Amino acid sequence: MIIYKIHNSIKELSSISIGYLFTALGGLLGVRILTAYLTPSQYGELSLGITMGGFIYSVFFGPLTNGITRFFPVAKDKKELSFYLFNVLNIIIKGFSFIGLISLSIIIFIVFSGNVNSIFIVLASISFGFIYSFNNIINGLQNASRKRILVSMHQGLMTFLRFFVAVIFINIFGPSSTVAISGQLIGLLFTLIVQLYFLAPTLRGYLINERYKISKIDWQSKISSFTLPLISIGLLNWLRIAVEKWGLVFFTNYDEAVGFYSIIYQFGYIPISLLVNLLATYLRPIYFDKAGDNQKRLKSTYFLGLKIFVIIFLFLLFLLFIVFTYREKIFQIILDEKYKSVSYLIVPMMMSALLNESTSFVTLLIQTKKETKALLLPNSYIYASGIVFAIFGAYFYGLYGVVMASLLNSSIKFILFSYLSINHYKKIEYR
Repeated sequence: MIIYKIHNSIKELSSISIGYLFTALGGLLGVRILTAYLTPSQYGELSLGITMGGFIYSVFFGPLTNGITRFFPVAKDKKELSFYLFNVLNIIIKGFSFIGLISLSIIIFIVFSGNVNSIFIVLASISFGFIYSFNNIINGLQNASRKRILVSMHQGLMTFLRFFVAVIFINIFGPSSTVAISGQLIGLLFTLIVQLYFLAPTLRGYLINERYKISKIDWQSKISSFTLPLISIGLLNWLRIAVEKWGLVFFTNYDEAVGFYSIIYQFGYIPISLLVNLLATYLRPIYFDKAGDNQKRLKSTYFLGLKIFVIIFLFLLFLLFIVFTYREKIFQIILDEKYKSVSYLIVPMMMSALLNESTSFVTLLIQTKKETKALLLPNSYIYASGIVFAIFGAYFYGLYGVVMASLLNSSIKFILFSYLSINHYKKIEYR
């Protein structure tokens, strides 16, 4: 039995790792190729456009995906997936309608303001946000179903097609931010079609074994209660990221600043974030299944999670040391000549990512208690301070100031969440 569990664990971890490996390599290679075609100014415009589209996922559908995947195993155990998925569909339709109205208002405002040149990139950005969100919701459902190979395949496909189609579009229509984001949008659309094809048999396999009965659980209320605090956190996090980029637009005197920052972020922050998400994706269903509704199991899950938190942080710190030691050789390979002048800021951004993203394991543990409201206040403080630091950093020191502001804020978050994790562990009592 133990050998069988170990075998399954290794199989699952391998599947997840392959998916994230392709995502990381595809992303780094894609950025490397795109930056060979786009100037820093054009790449900055592309980054700002994706940030606009990212609002839709970060603020609405990202938190919703967490809520959906949190209660999926519970609904499956209670054999109420048909009711559960019906409620999920209702929430998605409501969210789509609400964000659609906001997007329409923005488009109308742009048209009447006379800034017609921006309308195409805004439309592409909004569409990008919706398609990206739907891809991740489906991936979340497949991950909750423990379909690791499918999740890995779709993650890699999503990254590869985004950049592959973008490069094709640039070669056909010429290099511009609008062309690049339109190509990425089409790549995501192809991935969504593939995901829908594989989702149907997954859900059918669960639903066919369910007998008709009246649900006693208000799944929509449970998902909404879990999701709403995360929406507030997502909004503040998105504002922090947006302020970092738009602060450079307003407070620096050169157009390339946002493009340079985007490269620093892509090669400094994203790789660490992917590594953490790789492990969090593997641990999330394990933590949720292990914690259940029992306080004794919850405390055991917390204790295990805290040990994993420390081990992973030390491991990533060691990787960061290796990158720092061989930074000149690494950046010589991965950076286009136009962007090498800012390579000295990539390692500080990696340290910022390590401190910030490793707190995801604390967040994951708190979510096992189904108490996402406990995350609202500390995250609000951190994101608010991040916004203030970014504004001051951009105003006084430009690009360098924004990166250092990110490092400072991440350090504060790491200390706060380390304390928070220990405090929550002590408050768990057996019942």
